[in-house]
Amino acid sequence: MPDSRFTPSEPPGTEHLFLGNEALVRGCLECGVGFIAQYPGTPTSDIGETYRRVLQEQPRLRDYITHLWSANEAVATSSCAGAAWAGFNALNPMKHVGMNVASDALSVIALNGPNPGGLVCVVGADPGSLGSHQEQNERFYAWMLHMPMIEPASPQECKDWIKVAFLLSRTRDIPVYFRMTTRIAHSRSKVTLGKFTLPERKMGRFERNPAKFCSLPPYAIDNHIRLYHRIERISREIPSLELNKIVPGDATTGIITSGVPFGYTIEALHQLERDDIPVLKLGMTYPLHEKEIVEFLHDLDSVIIVEELEPFLEVDVARIAQAYGLQVEMHGSDIFPKHGEFNIGLVTTCLARVLGEEPSQRIARARELHDGYKAIIPSRFPTFCPGCPERAMLMEIKKATGNLTDPPTIIAGDIGCYVMGIMPPLKVSDFIICMSGGLSAAIGMSKKVSEKIIALIGDSTLMHTGLPVLADAVANDANVLLVVFDNRWVAMTGHQPPAGKGKLSIKALCNAMGVTWLKVVDPFNVDETIGAIGKALTMDGLKVIICQRECALMASRVMDRERRELQSQDKQYGRRSYQIYNCVMCEKCSELLSCPAIRRTVDEFDNPVMKIDEDRCTGCGVCAQVCPHGRIKTTIIHPHLDAQLKIRRIEQEYDRK
Repeated sequence: MPDSRFTPSEPPGTEHLFLGNEALVRGCLECGVGFIAQYPGTPTSDIGETYRRVLQEQPRLRDYITHLWSANEAVATSSCAGAAWAGFNALNPMKHVGMNVASDALSVIALNGPNPGGLVCVVGADPGSLGSHQEQNERFYAWMLHMPMIEPASPQECKDWIKVAFLLSRTRDIPVYFRMTTRIAHSRSKVTLGKFTLPERKMGRFERNPAKFCSLPPYAIDNHIRLYHRIERISREIPSLELNKIVPGDATTGIITSGVPFGYTIEALHQLERDDIPVLKLGMTYPLHEKEIVEFLHDLDSVIIVEELEPFLEVDVARIAQAYGLQVEMHGSDIFPKHGEFNIGLVTTCLARVLGEEPSQRIARARELHDGYKAIIPSRFPTFCPGCPERAMLMEIKKATGNLTDPPTIIAGDIGCYVMGIMPPLKVSDFIICMSGGLSAAIGMSKKVSEKIIALIGDSTLMHTGLPVLADAVANDANVLLVVFDNRWVAMTGHQPPAGKGKLSIKALCNAMGVTWLKVVDPFNVDETIGAIGKALTMDGLKVIICQRECALMASRVMDRERRELQSQDKQYGRRSYQIYNCVMCEKCSELLSCPAIRRTVDEFDNPVMKIDEDRCTGCGVCAQVCPHGRIKTTIIHPHLDAQLKIRRIEQEYDRK
């Protein structure tokens, strides 16, 4: 059954529970979005996942709506521009660091404009680095690219304002920057539906117009001038969009904020019992409507800017205040941290300091409880799933290199699940930059150091930006061993298929690009893999080892599905079980692998033992291969057969009674 929240038959005005990302998709279905392209990245991955599910459940929508997983953000952005130039509304979701990749294309697309269609870039920011390798404040791209930026503060605003964004994009011929954060994307609340609207047509048409679409001299300067005209017009029209609002108050200190910090601010003022503070909530944070800012500041002695990360709003508000000669004391980055994600307690404490108030006992008690629970809950490092092939491969790299000292070896890390290798006990990866940055840095380093260098990269990252780097490594004869983790999924962001899955062969691509030494290994064959790594390190030049084994999570789901199918047909099936017998407590299995399925416990005599949790074990068998004393054994068990025998024994016992 299709999810009724995304169907045309669900009547307008009804309420449903939505995540912020889901509400945004519903808004797109209400304004006729016909094309979506993205590279998956937290916190926006489930926008694409939701679209994929909607199109699977309602096949007739595929005649009007196209969703693509792209190789990278620049490809996705340009694909969306192409669809917009054919007359469609195009949605381009990405994570905050994806803007770095997309900006090259967007710098030109913003000049050209998306008309006759519309283009909205949904950017998922990540204050606090909740799902990213850094918390870059990408809002400054709005300044550089002259893209109007809208920041919703609730799932309802996600749904309603994405429609405003597309209307603005189509009517003003400009891409719109729709900025969400992890907290908004993944928060949940009730949302009131509007009317479901399909695109007007299935296929579009491109009209040639070199002056608009070819931003080269002399057209580039003309388009740049036209872009200024467009953004200035939007600035004048901001009040009519009804995105900004004022929470009234008669105090001489006011607050300007937007997005998630608005919610924190209102709750903080409630805790401080300062309902007299006026608050200007900005829905559009670039450009600003100068008259609106001036009118808000005019009767204030001081203003507080509440925003996460670097002072983006603060700088622009200060500029306006100075330009209009307003003598208003301004606070923001001087009292709020420029790093990390905000919360109610932090905002309350910071506001209390500048307002001369004391946080309530409720806030103090909440912080006390929070700190108390932090002390109780044991901390642990992020780790790989049980049976992860990447854990096995990193362990084998360490064994092949004598714990990275024999021969001395540098590990060039990259972005993917394998970043968790930096944590104990593996402690693998000496530096991490960005997608395919590991191999890039390894090329230069290989020319200036005598150590061996192993660069890591995932199959999706290789397709994202890695192929040009691979070509460079071949062309410059980099003395590097490249390990490609071919786990067949974009595992870190939700198991989307990597670009070219089922159509492109990594081995064939490497050979075609001039790689002369290449080996495909299964990391679950420990000795063979260690031997391949050792041999590669004895050779000069570029070497490639493809670590080929499916992501354990996805493989387990397939096996579980097959087992359920056999069970429903009353057929037997077997599975491999691993157990530890007569453990000597050398703890090498834990020290080398740190697999969550292996744990230290005590037996019935309170003697310490290592135990394998059968509910978590995937049966990869790597632990049995690394146990130096051969104490981990395997057996084939038939759980379905065992269950049938147990049922028969129960029935027989009942009959006897």
